[in-house]
Amino acid sequence: MMHHTKKNWLGRFLALGVAACAAAFAPAAGAASTKDAILESGTLTIGIHNRAPWGFRDADGKAAGFHADLVREAFAPLGVKNINFVITEFGALIPGLTARRFDMVASGLAITPPRCEVVIFSEPDLAVGDGLIVAKGNPLKLRSYADIAANPKVRLAGGRGTLNSKNAQDAGVPASQMVFLDSPQSQLSALIAGRVDAVTLSAPSVVSLLQDPNVKGVERARPFQGLIRNGVPAAMYTGIAFRKEDEDLRDLFNKQLAKLKADGTVSKLMERYGFTPDDAPPSAVTTARVCAGEY
Repeated sequence: MMHHTKKNWLGRFLALGVAACAAAFAPAAGAASTKDAILESGTLTIGIHNRAPWGFRDADGKAAGFHADLVREAFAPLGVKNINFVITEFGALIPGLTARRFDMVASGLAITPPRCEVVIFSEPDLAVGDGLIVAKGNPLKLRSYADIAANPKVRLAGGRGTLNSKNAQDAGVPASQMVFLDSPQSQLSALIAGRVDAVTLSAPSVVSLLQDPNVKGVERARPFQGLIRNGVPAAMYTGIAFRKEDEDLRDLFNKQLAKLKADGTVSKLMERYGFTPDDAPPSAVTTARVCAGEY
């Protein structure tokens, strides 16, 4: 009898211990949400991966980039002006967000169905399609993959196994016209040396490479039409990422984002960082549809 009593007592003790631990790590009842804490303190912490043109430290050590400036513009009218930028590896952005190292990720993060399983996103702020780098003045008048496919003498450099190279081939550029190289730098070098006539990269990579003052004699082909899929240009849609429990913060940002799109602020930021009107997401493309795999 005593043996059973001890077992029962031990069971109740362990149960109480588990409950106490759970209570210790659970959010306090009535605790302020992330949104409320940000608005009350005027402080916001952002995760970036230190890469232009998204979110990076400039020569003066100041955080810059399209998404860094977009967050500043969105939250400044709300009295949130103390913004801390935490630099981390790209692959650590979402884990860092879910681990509460920062309040959101604003660093060129693509909205994808797998990521939508883990975090929530703002509405798309950019539709990052393929970009094309050509010789200064675009002497061959290359403004689409169709232009390249139509001229069998044109040689197009692309990365091995990249989405950009696949898009070019899906759009009709034969493999015989493709020159596959390992890095954007080697592709650009081939163009400058005249070994190829154009380079296909993601638009952000094009922007980043051409911001180097040492890169001369080449330019971004504008306008440029990449692969068309389901009547819409194939693109990587970017947005700001939030924890799943922070829907109210996401909704607040979306409200501010809509205002910034309407008053032209987003367009000015796009121009500042080398994007064009072609990089704006179509109105029909929503985060819900991207998360559902429609784009």
